[in-house]
Amino acid sequence: GFESGTALVGTVDSWLAWNLTGGAGGRATRHVSDVTNASRTMLMDLWTCGWDGGLVRALGVGAAEGALPTIVSCGEEIGRVDGGPLHGAPLTGMIGDQQAAMVGQRCFGVGEAKITYGTGAFMLVNSGGAPVPSSHGLLST
Repeated sequence: GFESGTALVGTVDSWLAWNLTGGAGGRATRHVSDVTNASRTMLMDLWTCGWDGGLVRALGVGAAEGALPTIVSCGEEIGRVDGGPLHGAPLTGMIGDQQAAMVGQRCFGVGEAKITYGTGAFMLVNSGGAPVPSSHGLLST
C-alpha cells in the first residue's frame, strides 16, 4: 500500500509504460507519465512540469504523492521493451490523444487549433511555449 511504498498510481500511459518495460518483475521498469497526460490530471504544475505537492495534499490524495509516476516529455526514450516479440525495442514516446491529434494536424504555430470529438468535444489551441491562464474558466492544459 501507500504506507509501505509499494503502491503506484497513474494514468493509462503510465500503466502501459510500466508493463512494457517489465512490470513488477522487470529489471529496468519505468513508472512514468508524459506531460500531456500528467497535465490532464490537474495535479501537475504547468510552470514546472512536476507534480504540485501542495495541490496533491489539498485534494486529499497526499498519501499517493510518492506513488505518482515521473513526468517525462512526449518524445524521449523512456525505456526498453522487456519481453515478447519487441524485446529490447526502445519505447520512445507517449502522448495524450487530444494532443496527438494536434500534432497529426500539424498545429505547430501559436493560435492554430484542433477540435476533437469522441467521448466529449474538445478544442485545443496552441498557445506557445508557456501556459496562458484563462479569465473565462478554460483549462490551460
